[in-house]
Amino acid sequence: MTRYIRWTVLLVVFPAAVHAQSIPVSLDEAVNLFKQNSLQQELARYDQLRKQGEAIRYKAYPNPQISVNREQLNAGTIDYQETTYMISQPVELLGQPFLRSRSASKSQKAAELQFEYDRRQLIRQVKSLYADYWQLSHKLETYEQALEVIRTARSAAKARQAEGTFSSLQVQRFNVEYSRYRKQRDQVQLNLKQTGDRLATYLFSGQELDTEIQPSDSLTVEPINVQKQPLVQYALANRPDLAALKHMVDASELQYKVDKQDRLPDLNVNVGYKNQSDGAEGFVIGGSIKLPIFNQNRGNVTLTKAQTRSRQTELILKQQGVRNQVSTAYDRVELLFKQWKSMQKEAMEQSMLEAARAAYQQGRYSLVELLDATRAYIDGQTMIYETIADYNQALFELNVQSAGRISNTQNN
Repeated sequence: MTRYIRWTVLLVVFPAAVHAQSIPVSLDEAVNLFKQNSLQQELARYDQLRKQGEAIRYKAYPNPQISVNREQLNAGTIDYQETTYMISQPVELLGQPFLRSRSASKSQKAAELQFEYDRRQLIRQVKSLYADYWQLSHKLETYEQALEVIRTARSAAKARQAEGTFSSLQVQRFNVEYSRYRKQRDQVQLNLKQTGDRLATYLFSGQELDTEIQPSDSLTVEPINVQKQPLVQYALANRPDLAALKHMVDASELQYKVDKQDRLPDLNVNVGYKNQSDGAEGFVIGGSIKLPIFNQNRGNVTLTKAQTRSRQTELILKQQGVRNQVSTAYDRVELLFKQWKSMQKEAMEQSMLEAARAAYQQGRYSLVELLDATRAYIDGQTMIYETIADYNQALFELNVQSAGRISNTQNN
């Protein structure tokens, strides 16, 4: 019976332990896992393939058409037949296939570049989630330290109450503070779990989504070593999404030329062979052309002209937007760096919190002073970790907006 119970417990506990495995992951490893497993990346790639498929379909040349006609022509008792084998092929005389091919190549390249930019944005999201997860992990540790201080002080207060040197009101104050910090700790723990789950959706798939991630990198704050204007110029020259839009402008201009050429009708060439039952045979050559009386392709010409002008304007706006994006991201990085430097001068170490607890136990600190020191420690450490995470997230954003110009030594 004992053996049966033991095996039952193992069968229940062991799968749960395996199911909730925890692994340390560095920032670079998180990016590599994203590149290998991300379903979000697959969706972006499918969008790229769809756009490239549309470009291939646009440049496809019409297929030839083969027809066979047999005519039974009887005059009285004489049996007479004619059989015609014919190949028909549309021929565009003004170079439209060449223009369509060039336009399609531009569109395919634009799809490739847009995918590269979308992928960089997804990687930025992965890094930002990693930074959030890192700072929430440290915030949770901070609350655990504060709870330990309150827990120890509360135990001492209860002992003093039993001795008659401490009032029940003071013990109740500890209970209230302990409950408040525990509630805040539980909320941080919930936020940590939610952020970890979101990060896991980028790094894993299927059953692996239950894997608990432990950030193994320690995020730091390092000043950037480039100026704003060189970053702006580099972004204008190298941003994949901007290059993609330039290719789309070129593709639209070529499509506009195609539609203008299509105002003139295409020649349909027919080449074949005829065989008659009386022994006569020979080649058949013919052709046809549509008369541009009612449809002169004016609608398509107007559409592609408007599309071309629209994309040219969009390109100008995009260039202005890139300048603003890089400038704003750069200013945010500098602002957060100044905030972090200011915090370093007034940071409260854990040793100071321990000293406050010891001073309270020795009677040199009042209850209010201990609680104020605990709150100051939590607020100070939380702001430091949040600022470090915000700074790195700002760097991640600046790295994307500046086309990857930021140094890799800054965790980008």
